[in-house]
Amino acid sequence: MKRMLVRAYEQNKPIEIVYLANDDSITQRVIWISSMTETTMTAYCSLRRQTRTFHIDRVLSCRILPYNRKQSNHHAG
Repeated sequence: MKRMLVRAYEQNKPIEIVYLANDDSITQRVIWISSMTETTMTAYCSLRRQTRTFHIDRVLSCRILPYNRKQSNHHAG
C-alpha cells in the first residue's frame, strides 16, 4: 500500500483512502499528498478542506484517482 501512496505523490495524483483516525473512527477521503516521511504524509484533505497529517500505518485501503492536481480546483495550493 505504501508503494501506491508514493506513486500517487510522485505522479501528483489524488488518492482515495480509507483511514482509521486516532479516535478509531473510519473515514473515506480524497487527499493530495504534498510530502511524505517513512511514517507520515502531509496532504490536502477534501473531506476536511485543509492540509492534514496522516499516519501511513492507519491507511486501511487506497486507490489512485485518474486525474492530476492541475485538472482539479478542489485542493489548496
